[in-house]
Amino acid sequence: LVRRSSLRSLISLYSLHAVPTLAAPMAIEAARLSPSLAAAAFLGRRSPPTAPLLRRLCLLLPRRSLLASASTSSSRASSGGDDRVVALSSSELRKRRGSTSSTPTPGEDDKLRSLRRLFARPDIAIDAYIVPSQDAHQSEFIAECFMRRAYLTGFTGSAGTAVVTKNNAAFWTDGRYFLQAEKELSHDWTLMRSGNHGVPTTIEWLNDVLPSGSRVGIDPFLFSSDAAEELKAAISDKNHELILIRDFNLVDEIWGESRPAPPNEPTRVHAIKYAGVDVASKLSFVRSQLDENGCDTVVISMLDEVAWLLNMRGSDVPHSPVFYSYLTVEMSTATLFVDSNKVSEEVLEHLKKAGVKLKSYEAILFDVERLAEKGAKLWLDSSSVNAAIVSVFRSGCDRYMRKRGKTERQIGKEASSDDPTTKKRGVQNMELNGLYKASPVTLAKSVKNESEIRGMKNSHLRDAAALAEFWCWIEEEVRNNVALTEVQVAENLLEFRRKQDGFIETSFDTISGYGANGAIIHYRPTPDSCSSVGSDNLFLLDSGAQYVDGTTDITRTVHFGEPSPRQKECFTRVLQ
Repeated sequence: LVRRSSLRSLISLYSLHAVPTLAAPMAIEAARLSPSLAAAAFLGRRSPPTAPLLRRLCLLLPRRSLLASASTSSSRASSGGDDRVVALSSSELRKRRGSTSSTPTPGEDDKLRSLRRLFARPDIAIDAYIVPSQDAHQSEFIAECFMRRAYLTGFTGSAGTAVVTKNNAAFWTDGRYFLQAEKELSHDWTLMRSGNHGVPTTIEWLNDVLPSGSRVGIDPFLFSSDAAEELKAAISDKNHELILIRDFNLVDEIWGESRPAPPNEPTRVHAIKYAGVDVASKLSFVRSQLDENGCDTVVISMLDEVAWLLNMRGSDVPHSPVFYSYLTVEMSTATLFVDSNKVSEEVLEHLKKAGVKLKSYEAILFDVERLAEKGAKLWLDSSSVNAAIVSVFRSGCDRYMRKRGKTERQIGKEASSDDPTTKKRGVQNMELNGLYKASPVTLAKSVKNESEIRGMKNSHLRDAAALAEFWCWIEEEVRNNVALTEVQVAENLLEFRRKQDGFIETSFDTISGYGANGAIIHYRPTPDSCSSVGSDNLFLLDSGAQYVDGTTDITRTVHFGEPSPRQKECFTRVLQ
């Protein structure tokens, strides 16, 4: 399936590429909005670019290609004949655009300077530090206090990885965010456009820029066990060492007192009429899976899995009804690791009824270590459980083995299922007392019961009613030439949704894009930089809501006037 966000960009790409005689103004606009979009379109044209176009493409073409292309208009825009587009730093991009802004020159970033100063501390002693976007639960969307990558880089998109060495700072993100990253990154950062030809991965880049034998630091809470193991193996090719800095996060150290406080929103019970199955029945299923796989305990770390299993909801993360927590399920008990301030008397009674105990959020490491030292067999989904938990578990297993008189680490592997997909992923190996396999909650949660299906349908019906009222309203406003900005449109849509029963919040920031803004993936209008909605161009509305019984996500592209043949053609090509 092609992502709908990719389809939006195809409108701009087709405008650039399909009909050259009509596309010049749109091509110039797209080049202004996104050099990446312009590069994809222009490099794919059959006819050679003209000299003026080459001048406009100076941001996009590799340096050695520019020299060759400037001497003859018939030269193809490529690098060594392979159409390679090189990664340029944000400062280089601005320089080639002729920017005269007073943005600080490289080396003046206080955050990078402070971070690098920590590298030299005896208790750290690293040569590079990797800052991902995720939290300790591998969530894509996270609470503000965990937005370390955003704080360090200034890039506010949801996906990206920052890597800082003693002399370099590079940032990787995917095609959804190239334009946004170009705008938000300072001169000190090199933007790596993931997926573009010739752009190295983070591991390839580290192995290239670091001298042999370097120490690469990570916060193990922010990497899944699988990701950390992959990184460790890949950098070992150049004799680098992966350093797990567990006691503190380096970005938090420089963030200091200005770092936002952790979320402290109350949790709530998800009523049985919406959940369909009670907590006791769900826990009984998990325990049957433990017995079937010869395990004593399973560690659940994905926030949506904890919420589903315990029929609870929260609001720690914007647009998502989850709460920060871990859960362990044993054969006769279960423990929820959560800030007790988030648990009301009603929720506490709900948990007691299901036999679930409470412990502090931070106690998860101690409990995992305790279970390992007792010789308990733990089920860990290594694709989601963070490396810090797996690390303390293995340390506990080592101590357990030493207590039994074992002087060497013994590793045995055994298949626990005939499922070829999990075998292929290599996540169901038994290592000492650990079973590394996909969480038993993942598939159970994905098979919806009658109550859940009914909630999904009902929430969509109510959401559709809100949208119908909204479209009637906006059509009338546009027809009467009322001035409406993209922000005002989004705000009014929210008011229509709030009137519906069971509405909680939006399920993501509303994408309200008129004209060229509709082609910017994950566009978010702001009051000081948004367009007015009219009847001459296409309008894209991508929005959704969280209701007590379901979640919606709806995208519509409309025209409030009479679309031109060109607009119809572009829209139809994307549809095709």
